[in-house]
Amino acid sequence: MFKSKEEKLKERTEKELAKQQAALEKLGLNFAAYDISMIDKLNENSAREISSSLAGSKLYSFGSLLSGNSNETFALEMARAQVEENLILIRQNEIIIRLLSKLVDTK
Repeated sequence: MFKSKEEKLKERTEKELAKQQAALEKLGLNFAAYDISMIDKLNENSAREISSSLAGSKLYSFGSLLSGNSNETFALEMARAQVEENLILIRQNEIIIRLLSKLVDTK
């Protein structure tokens, strides 16, 4: 009927962990659930996102020549591309860590 403080705390903690896992999954950083090939696929998707952002930024820079008002959008697209690049670096570091761990374990 009524929950104890410990039960409420446990439920709150479990909900928070679920939210954190969902956020990691959305960013492609839920490494516990991925193997190396999955990380490679996520990196490929991020690379596509970067190239489309950069292609879009070229269009924005051309548009700014014509209208003079797309500087904020251009900066936003460049920042978005940089975030994707950082996610790729994080995933690549995870691959390196896993391969180094295998190397150490085999010796």
